[in-house]
Amino acid sequence: MAENHDHGVKEKTDADSSLSLETRIAMGLFGWLALSLALMGLGIW
Repeated sequence: MAENHDHGVKEKTDADSSLSLETRIAMGLFGWLALSLALMGLGIW
């Protein structure tokens, strides 16, 4: 039973890792877009 629990935890960790990676990419793109809009708004870009 302990082995099954460990396996479940490992699968959840892998899922969280892939999700966090996709989240980082999405946040990165959104961050660049927001930064570009902010710079254009200030007239720097």
